[in-house]
Amino acid sequence: MRKLPLAIWAMVVGAFAMGADEFIVAGVVREIAQSLNVTIGAVGALESVYALGVAIGAPVFTALGTRFGRRSMLLTTTGVFLLGNLVSALGPAYATIMAGRIISAMAHGAFLGIAAVYAAELVDPSRKGRAVAIVFSGLTASTVLGAPIGAAIGQAFGWRFTFWTLVVFGGIALLGLIGSLSRRGTADVQHEHHHDSRPGAEFEGLDAHALAHLGGAGQGPTMREQLAALRRPAVWGALLTTMLGYGGVFTSYVYLAPQITEVTGFAAGWVTPLLLLFGIGLFLGNHLGGKLADRAVMPTVIATLGALAVALFAMTFAIESRPATVVMMLVFGTAAFAVVAPLQLRVMMAAGQAPDVASAANISAFTLGSAIGIYLGGAAIDGGLGLSSVNWVGGLLTTAGLLTALATWRLVDQRPAVPADHHHHAPPAPHHH
Repeated sequence: MRKLPLAIWAMVVGAFAMGADEFIVAGVVREIAQSLNVTIGAVGALESVYALGVAIGAPVFTALGTRFGRRSMLLTTTGVFLLGNLVSALGPAYATIMAGRIISAMAHGAFLGIAAVYAAELVDPSRKGRAVAIVFSGLTASTVLGAPIGAAIGQAFGWRFTFWTLVVFGGIALLGLIGSLSRRGTADVQHEHHHDSRPGAEFEGLDAHALAHLGGAGQGPTMREQLAALRRPAVWGALLTTMLGYGGVFTSYVYLAPQITEVTGFAAGWVTPLLLLFGIGLFLGNHLGGKLADRAVMPTVIATLGALAVALFAMTFAIESRPATVVMMLVFGTAAFAVVAPLQLRVMMAAGQAPDVASAANISAFTLGSAIGIYLGGAAIDGGLGLSSVNWVGGLLTTAGLLTALATWRLVDQRPAVPADHHHHAPPAPHHH
């Protein structure tokens, strides 16, 4: 087996750094709050703006990417990410750190989308799928390891080193890309387009989290067809379900570290292994959700959202007991990512022939839901409802997503589709359960 180009390994490091940035603050929430003399909710806002930055930055950079080559876009997004974390690491005050978060987030979604397409072009067609999967293994690893690494480094050296870690990873990725991509001419990339069997084939078999981050990197139907898909009620029902249903995850997750030390009463050293346990749950849930969604999408959406809501409500009580907390970290992690694949598949199915824009819109729904959840969780803590209140706030948010899913499934999805060849509208058939 021939070695993969160095550039692909540089992309793996980049994907790891950007994935970790999403989760890394969760491990040092209390430390940042004490050091900057701000509330826990204000530290949560550092995560909400990151989520919003990802949602806004992905389409902006993707639009820019059509004017500039992929190589320059890849170097630019890595550079922007590096700059943002440098600002956060050095920032003397809360506002500066916030600005750094926004800068680094802008590059996040676009980097992953461009890296996936570029990685597929750097190898011969038979290895495209493997190249893309390897790039995204960096993202998968960061999902499991991001917060525990952040917590471990933050407790050992101080929370600023959490950001310096991202600067180091980002720097390695940037140097690797500069070194490996400049040597490679564009000529040998071009010829591979001729015997590319079918568009999108290289993305098959990717896990749901990877697909969620891809957004609209592929080329598909015309923009007009894509935007027409966004006019369908089923698509809006699916996007709203994603936003509310997944929003509950980060409502609780971002504030897990202070809950573990202050409500459960674990020593600070326990934060890292417990967040690692949650990360293992994410990995398992991602796999489970994908498997179940392949069998039946809507029943899986309903079941996984129901399980997530139950897990969140249960966390409110479990967090009071040490053994229950240990068990629930794994259960909550599994439930949190079991919903990702079904929600993503549902939006793509609702959009029919034009999954690209709907898929990209669903990324924004995931990140917007996270931002709303983190904000509500922070407001509950700052409003004096107690640290563990974030769990039932998240539970209520996910329950709202579950109700949206049930309502739209009943009212929108189950109406018989009108066959494309004859356009007269058949009366809706009565349903029997």
